[in-house]
Amino acid sequence: MSSGKPDIRVFGQVSMADAGALARLAGTLPDDVTSLSGSSMEIEFAGFYLDVDVFLETAASSMRAGDSGHLDVFDDENGVLTRYDLAPGGHESKSHRYDDILEHTKGDGNW
Repeated sequence: MSSGKPDIRVFGQVSMADAGALARLAGTLPDDVTSLSGSSMEIEFAGFYLDVDVFLETAASSMRAGDSGHLDVFDDENGVLTRYDLAPGGHESKSHRYDDILEHTKGDGNW
């Protein structure tokens, strides 16, 4: 992006009963992106590129019944938010354009 601002922002949270599996999942992302505390991991990133494919694949194969999590990827360059709901065996995702998300609030001062 020509403004020098990060192109993407990524935020998420994962809870897993198996601390070893959680640590392996954290290892699929750069060290400064994750924060582990017990059975929970917080994810926070702002930059120009972050490949989340290995993270998503590892989450799918590592998560067990009762584990949960999500990953929100804000593509600021293209104005798209993608929410990944993590689950054992895979994930579901939905993407929305920023304009579509704010559409219902136009009468409240959002232009």
